[in-house]
Amino acid sequence: MTAAKELTGKLIMEVMWWIFTAIVVWIVVQPLWNTYVKYDFVYDSIVNIVIFITFTRYIFLLKYTVISQLQIAKFLIIFSCIPLGFYLIQEFFNFQDFLDKEGTGYFQAFFPLNIDTNKLYNIIEYTTKEISFFAVGAIIATIILPFRLLISFWRVYNNTGTV
Repeated sequence: MTAAKELTGKLIMEVMWWIFTAIVVWIVVQPLWNTYVKYDFVYDSIVNIVIFITFTRYIFLLKYTVISQLQIAKFLIIFSCIPLGFYLIQEFFNFQDFLDKEGTGYFQAFFPLNIDTNKLYNIIEYTTKEISFFAVGAIIATIILPFRLLISFWRVYNNTGTV
């Protein structure tokens, strides 16, 4: 009976964390969503935020998650982090390359024609800082998470009593 209660508690906690993640995504992306006309970088930003929050939570709070005892899920996440890490790095470098080669002049194609110049530069600065923060955080979390899951996999496999 206690295992069922523990699983129910973990499921409730997981749902609460996903609601928290959705709220953070909405708060961070809302200024971009209201200003941009083309949403290429906004979608990348959403992916980075979700991966950053979720993987960081799994790194530090794995004991309290649903996957703490699911060995197959850990195994799948460990091996899915490899292509995911390459994808995140590629998208971050594509964004940096876009800024370096095209500059802010070509960035205006992402905005409405009647946007104020000050608002344009403020939103471009916000975009670059926001994407840089969450992209680097997501990349670091994607690199660290497989090692944390491997340790947890080994602990659960050997019945050490910890995750």
